[in-house]
Formats: sequence, structure tokens, C-alpha cells
Amino acid sequence: SETFDAITQIQAYIWQISKTYEMTIHELLESKGHAPTKENPYQMTEEQMKFIQARAQTIFQKTKEADLLMGSLPKHFASEDEQLKMIRELEKENAETGEELKKAIELAGEWKKKVSARIQQVAAEALKAPAPTRPE
Repeated sequence: SETFDAITQIQAYIWQISKTYEMTIHELLESKGHAPTKENPYQMTEEQMKFIQARAQTIFQKTKEADLLMGSLPKHFASEDEQLKMIRELEKENAETGEELKKAIELAGEWKKKVSARIQQVAAEALKAPAPTRPE
């Protein structure tokens, strides 16, 4: 399940990166002050450059985090046969544990009966015993 959590996080990072790209392009196209010239069609204002640098930093950070998560994934995922084998082993282990639990419950029931019988015996003996006398 940790693997699937990591995959979900990677998907979220990739979605955030693509959304950041999309928003950056949209905001740049909508921004005023873009003053391209024939010599430099990509000329931008200082504010636009700072905006792009900040967004690029965000994108690089998210890419780095996604890369770290991808590095933590197993090098090889179990095949269907391996998964089925693991399921059979877990089912066997579960059955053995179930048997142990059943025996423990039976043993606890036996001890409960023994303890109850002993408590009843002690209580009966206490009721038959003469009352203690007070020292004078």
C-alpha cells in the first residue's frame, strides 16, 4: 500500500506541474506589458521575468520531489503469479492464526470456568467460617 501511496503522490505532483505550466502560459498571454519587437519577439518586462522565474522554481521543486518519490518505488513490481502466491501464503498464515486464536479462546474459557469455580468455593468457605472475634 505504501507503493500505491507513492504512486498517488507522484500523480499529484505531475498534475501540479502541468497545471503550473498551463497557468503560467495563460497568465503570460493575458498579461499587459508584453512588448515584443521584431528584433526580439520574446522581450518581456522585468515583472514578467520575475514571474517566470518564480514559476520555474516551483516547477523544478515539484519535479525534484516527484523524482525522489519515483526513486523510492520498487525496481520491479510483482507479477500476477507472484501476487497470487503471496495471497495464498497470507491466506494460509491467516488460517493458522485463526486456529491459534480459536485455541486461545477455548483455553481462556476453561480458565474462566476454573477461576469462577474457585471464587465460588472460597466464597462458600468464607460464609461457613465463624465470624472473627474482636480482640479485647
